[in-house]
Amino acid sequence: MSKVFEHNIKIYPKVYDKKHFKIEIDFNGRKKLGDIIYNWKTEQKEMQEKIRELYLEIYERIQTRK
Repeated sequence: MSKVFEHNIKIYPKVYDKKHFKIEIDFNGRKKLGDIIYNWKTEQKEMQEKIRELYLEIYERIQTRK
């Protein structure tokens, strides 16, 4: 997983409105905001799981490029 951090890739929740978050991916300053809206009270586990899945997917893409 350290390869993801070496490539300066960060994935984190970003406030969408008072009750919701979206997931943002930051790759060397280029930011992409996700389409899915997560409720901060009821969908935190789903959001955390999705962030983990995204990190794993990006890690696998980096490994296959070599």
